[in-house]
Amino acid sequence: MQVQAINANPAFDTYRASFSQINLALASNLASRKDITDADKTNINQLITQAINEGKNAISLAPTRVSNWENLAAIYQALISSAQGADQLTLASYQQAITLDPLNPVLRVNLGGLFFGAKNYDAAIQQFQAAVSLKADYANAHYNLAEALKAKELWAEAVTELEQTRMLVAFDSNDYKNLNKELDELKAKLPPPVATGTTGQPETLTSPA
Repeated sequence: MQVQAINANPAFDTYRASFSQINLALASNLASRKDITDADKTNINQLITQAINEGKNAISLAPTRVSNWENLAAIYQALISSAQGADQLTLASYQQAITLDPLNPVLRVNLGGLFFGAKNYDAAIQQFQAAVSLKADYANAHYNLAEALKAKELWAEAVTELEQTRMLVAFDSNDYKNLNKELDELKAKLPPPVATGTTGQPETLTSPA
């Protein structure tokens, strides 16, 4: 049906992007099988090629549509573990999407995730911080920033971001419960507080006069 839609209107970029996603999903489904035959491998390669080509066709038809660049980036990102150079193509596609829509925090989180997966934590932190700056109430941006900070063992900063994340999710949600557990584990890594006042001499606390 998608092929029929493309044949009916070959200049409509959204059809091409949708078709690229279907091809990638079919390739992923075949690749997940336990016993992959030679025919399956051939089909997987053909589906991946078709996904990339249709993603590029969508961009050719509408080069300023941000979602088309985001779609191509997602295709390349799915191939990072199996195709050489896919990481750089993913990076280039996300950078082009951000150039077209610099105020989009989701693109920053996606790009940060790419850097995080490559263990480039400094670059990931930079992108997650940019997402937080663009949308202060974006819970997932704060959470991703916390994860990158944890990877750098910046425990206090990570606690701050997790606490901010907790304020932005529903109180009765599983996310809230998981954040509480994660915060308890993370706070255990913090150094003990430095005592104030003169060492060995108890302070005298008084109520306001």
